[in-house]
Amino acid sequence: MIKLRAKNFFPTRILAVILGLSTFISTAMAKSAEASSWQVNLPASSLTFNTTKSSVAGVGGVTETMRFKSFKGGMDAQGRVLLDIDLSSVESGIEIRDQRLQTIFWNVATHPVVTFASQIKAADLQKINAAKESVQLTVEGLLIMAGQTKPIQAQLQVTPLNNKLIINTRQAIVVNASDFGLSTGVEALKAIMGLNYLSSSAPVSFEIELVMPASARTKAASAMLAPSKGQ
Repeated sequence: MIKLRAKNFFPTRILAVILGLSTFISTAMAKSAEASSWQVNLPASSLTFNTTKSSVAGVGGVTETMRFKSFKGGMDAQGRVLLDIDLSSVESGIEIRDQRLQTIFWNVATHPVVTFASQIKAADLQKINAAKESVQLTVEGLLIMAGQTKPIQAQLQVTPLNNKLIINTRQAIVVNASDFGLSTGVEALKAIMGLNYLSSSAPVSFEIELVMPASARTKAASAMLAPSKGQ
């Protein structure tokens, strides 16, 4: 039910870089999000996905928007990105549907979190650090869901605003259930809900605000003010 499209045609060089993030992921997941220079400001951020369903054959489907209430992460000074999404925080507007998504589709008891990890290119990181207006980026990374890891690509816009970074999807990222071994869950939901059709993919969109904690700002300022070697 979710399609952040897994690109199977990544150039070998890019794919090697992406797969090289596995060490970073295992290390970063063991650390607190507070280690990031830039951290997700949850109250000012949103992460949503759409699903389409139809109960009658030949009748146009109904598209609904759902959201996650809890996610955390950020980006460190080296451009390493980590985002953890709490699947138990899904909110569809219908409590029983939330429970079914958690237990039947994602099986949160075994796989409670979806993780995205990426390494921003050095040139793009320089653009972000120097930007006074929006910067458009193509970001490659890894999506980890239901024990499966797939490379994905996202078209993003990063906007600096009053010591914050606002990150938007320029186009929805499509996640496909079959890429993560979740097709059985889609069919189970379809059957229990008595549907003729239930989408096995979903567009994902987000607007995430990143802020730099006071401690990180102080450290960065101290580094800028420190005398260089030889002075």
